[in-house]
Amino acid sequence: MEDANLGEGDTILNPQDQNIPKVGMMFDSENELEDYFKKYTYQIGFGVRKVSTRTKKCIATTYYSLGCSRGGVYEPKTNKPYLKSSKTNCQTNICVIAYGDGRCTISRVFLEHNHALSPKKSSFHRSHKKMDSYAKRRLELNNYAGIPLNKSFHSLVVEEKGYGNLSFGETDCRSYIAKIRQLRLGQGDVEAIRNYFARRMQNVFWADARSRVAYESFGDVISFDNTYLTNKYNMPFAPFVGVNHHGQSILFGCGLLSREDTETYV
Repeated sequence: MEDANLGEGDTILNPQDQNIPKVGMMFDSENELEDYFKKYTYQIGFGVRKVSTRTKKCIATTYYSLGCSRGGVYEPKTNKPYLKSSKTNCQTNICVIAYGDGRCTISRVFLEHNHALSPKKSSFHRSHKKMDSYAKRRLELNNYAGIPLNKSFHSLVVEEKGYGNLSFGETDCRSYIAKIRQLRLGQGDVEAIRNYFARRMQNVFWADARSRVAYESFGDVISFDNTYLTNKYNMPFAPFVGVNHHGQSILFGCGLLSREDTETYV
């Protein structure tokens, strides 16, 4: 009999297959169990999500479930009925008991889906997308060299002999490179920014809303000192400081000065 949950070209595992999760299976760590379950779900063709967590503090035991990513019911946050969701309220899950010593076991298994499965599309599920250190390094080096990302990704596809053999897509590569660019600010970029401000800006004064309100209430006495950090930045930093009703110092505003003359202070 053909299984309605299987897609074209998919395979049916024998119930005796050792890869199928079973009640009572013991693992040395939660990571080992999750890796095992993800390997199984990748083979079958569905994604994984952590469903629920409950901790019993008296014996340091945690109970949680790993279920199908299409479980749950979609609740739209916008008035756009045409937006579709992959949620089908699928009940497939395994219940896990994690003990205080790190070991964990499977206490319940339910593996019947209410939607089609396709192992060929496993790599598209978020839980199965994983970029190894080699791929990350290749992308970074090619990015430094100015090689377009689509060519970098295609070279990885060629090495793995097909798109289906990669656990990530081109969009994941773009996201990774975008993140690297945000976290990285090279020396040349810093110099360019410094030179831009040196050409365009001579003096800066700054005061936020809180400082303005504080000045209205405690502006009777103001301390002004432009010697702070002068030696480090070679540009006088001039804070305007007062005292609040608790006797604490409070900032009214601050300035960065290009010169120490009357015109600049005004």
